[in-house]
Amino acid sequence: MTVKLNAQAFVDEKYGIIKNIYDLPTYYGLPRVYVKMAFGGQYNTAGFNASGAGITEAQAENSAVGEYIERYSCLHPNRVTSVSEEIEKIDPQTINPSASAYLDDYQWIHGYDLIQKRTVALPLDAVYLTYRSNGTQSWMTTATGAACGPNLKACFWKGVAEIFERDAFQYVWRRQLACEEIGIHDHSELSRYFERYIQSENIQFKLYKLDMDWDVPAVFGVAIFQNQGCVVAASVRPTWIEACKKTLLELAQSIVGYAAIIFNESENIEIDSYDDVKEYQDHSLLYFNDNMVQHLSFLDGYQQIFRIPENETQPNDDEAMALFIEKIQSIGKEVYFVDVTSEEIKNTDWKVGKTIIPGMLDIEPHFIKHLKSQRLDEADAHLIQMKKRQPHELQNSQPVVPHPFP
Repeated sequence: MTVKLNAQAFVDEKYGIIKNIYDLPTYYGLPRVYVKMAFGGQYNTAGFNASGAGITEAQAENSAVGEYIERYSCLHPNRVTSVSEEIEKIDPQTINPSASAYLDDYQWIHGYDLIQKRTVALPLDAVYLTYRSNGTQSWMTTATGAACGPNLKACFWKGVAEIFERDAFQYVWRRQLACEEIGIHDHSELSRYFERYIQSENIQFKLYKLDMDWDVPAVFGVAIFQNQGCVVAASVRPTWIEACKKTLLELAQSIVGYAAIIFNESENIEIDSYDDVKEYQDHSLLYFNDNMVQHLSFLDGYQQIFRIPENETQPNDDEAMALFIEKIQSIGKEVYFVDVTSEEIKNTDWKVGKTIIPGMLDIEPHFIKHLKSQRLDEADAHLIQMKKRQPHELQNSQPVVPHPFP
């Protein structure tokens, strides 16, 4: 989706929720993509920004604006919400086991149950990032599952894709599983895309196939620098080609965005203790350092190369939505969706949604030395049954370092 930014009322230096969009500089030898930063300036978003990338300037601007209004809409409810008494309230502990089970502790918002096709009530705390109801003492949600798009159907399936992406990475990371490497040059369109926009001097790019029980194209990517530091990215999409392209673009975005740190030894940020890893950016900074890619060596245990299919049909939003609902049902999960589009944005070409699938893995901003989750055991059983994994593969110890995911 390409928007005419000058026509959007929320992009305005004086009055818009986005004040300015800036170019991030790139350098010779780096990926040939555009990276933009959108900055806001309202009192409740002070210091708040969002970045986006694309192979054209318009795509990068579109991506940055979309990321900004996605976060903006999911920060805090901007209107009073009330729910009908007859609407079923979803148990907060199904969303976060550490949450209070006392329903009167929460404020509620209407959502939609896409499996049982009914309206339900969800805790506001499970939908908005900075909202805590009066009786609650801890955060219930993360940004995972929030998505922006031209319509709510696109918001839904993209939200599910992000949940699947985090679920896949955390599972493979915790189980330290070898994955098939994807042959970038074995696919004509992917090879052309890589050579034109991504391929860079002294940077090695690798893509891996992530096998999960929900069985949708999932890709993990690593960009390795001369010092053996790295950045990583992942993507889930309805087709392999789109998942690969998106992963490569996100790797390029990190390289360009962090170039001043990555390629300047004096700017390297040393992390003395893994206990100092407290937010998502810390994970990226940690892996810029020398030889950190060694902690991803477990990925390389497969001999065969995975070749993505040459001819795939790109589904429309209705088809993608149906696909993801089918895959959620196949693993026995529920899925809820809330339209969180802010009032200031409702009359534009943008929509924002928050999707929730209870019981999935997510990535932590800090360092969890040993993750206990029913989902790990559940995925083990499913993948063995599907003959995608063997029991002996699932006996590895959990990693002793923080994950690399930004």
